[in-house]
Amino acid sequence: MQNKKFPKNMTSFFSKNTFNSGLFFFFVLFSIFVLRPFRNTIAANIGTADLPIYLILIVFLMLVANTVYSLVVSRISLKNLVQSIYGFFIICLGAFLLIYSYFPENNAIKSTFYVWYNIFNFFIVAIFWAMTVNSYDIEDGKKFFGIISAFGSLGASFGGLLVDNYLYDKENLSLMITVASLLLAIYFSSRVQRKKVNLNFSSETNLSSSFEQFSQIKSNPLIRKFILYAFVWTSLSTALWFFQLEIINSYTNDSDIKTKIFGRADSIVPLLTLSIQLLLTSSILRSKYFGIKFVLSIYGVIFSCAFLAISGYFSEYLLASSGVLVFLVLQGVIRPFEYGLNKPAREAIYTTLTSKEKYKSTVFIDTFTNRFGDATGGLLFNLLLTLGFVMYTAPLALIPLCLFLVYLGLSISESVKSVK
Repeated sequence: MQNKKFPKNMTSFFSKNTFNSGLFFFFVLFSIFVLRPFRNTIAANIGTADLPIYLILIVFLMLVANTVYSLVVSRISLKNLVQSIYGFFIICLGAFLLIYSYFPENNAIKSTFYVWYNIFNFFIVAIFWAMTVNSYDIEDGKKFFGIISAFGSLGASFGGLLVDNYLYDKENLSLMITVASLLLAIYFSSRVQRKKVNLNFSSETNLSSSFEQFSQIKSNPLIRKFILYAFVWTSLSTALWFFQLEIINSYTNDSDIKTKIFGRADSIVPLLTLSIQLLLTSSILRSKYFGIKFVLSIYGVIFSCAFLAISGYFSEYLLASSGVLVFLVLQGVIRPFEYGLNKPAREAIYTTLTSKEKYKSTVFIDTFTNRFGDATGGLLFNLLLTLGFVMYTAPLALIPLCLFLVYLGLSISESVKSVK
């Protein structure tokens, strides 16, 4: 673990940093969730058969984006990182706003937006966490990351609530609100007091600095384990998401109704997440009976239960008034656990990495690896159907992969001495 020298008044430092970091995260997730229902509607309209093609394209674009990002972070001052990356995405949003004004229903533009959004949302969150973990050590991460995440959940809920009740047919206005939200995120990022970090990039060539994350992966076994863990859980998450898209598509063909349903989930689920983050995250992560080991390993069990529920729905053993209820219940279980417990647990472990690894390898994991897992999960869903599995048996075939995730969680926990 790094030897960090923080200000003497630790309480005021962390109180101020927690508040400003929380507001930073609030506007990051608000900007994501005010557009997310539109992205989900585009995905539902594309359909599960064709969606893996887009996800594969995103994987390749994410690899290119990571290479460019690695070069950028090696060449600019870290205090300007958020302004530079977020500023680029603000320019992109302005371009989409202009294009949508002239071609509001063009399918090619909507497909382009879907691809762009999947790069945008992962990068701005990954950069937020890369900046945040440099302000805390692992023990303080256990204490404060739940609180910081709660700010984000509140922003996500507000974004989903706006779409569900008002913005579901006003995509251009949502784009304008997103721009304003990102500007506020940049402002509160500048208010966060961080440890001064010297990454010593000046002696590196452009080529070596662009691909340094790969040498970090090669030399650090913990990073390699995290890459496999991220790949498996995102594969399972996307496969489960594809089953949920089938439920929504069987319920309605109306795009506005789909957007309202996705917006409803995005307004309700973050509030559930918020309650976990405020009431449970810190105590569970710091508990000698539960702790990070429990959180990382139990994820596979939760996925197993979710796939059993999907199987029960499609085999008509799970009785519900509508598929929308099943969709909301699944969203209300998986996402609160991910963002309320699992994500803070992973970020707490990230604090044990070196500064270079935080700014490069963790962003690589949270962007490229997750997108690669998304593409794999989509291909896995379609492969199961191609092999002859029907909708109520295909989810059961994924349970062995869920059990492998349990093993990976235990393995990562054992690799970090300070994790209980």
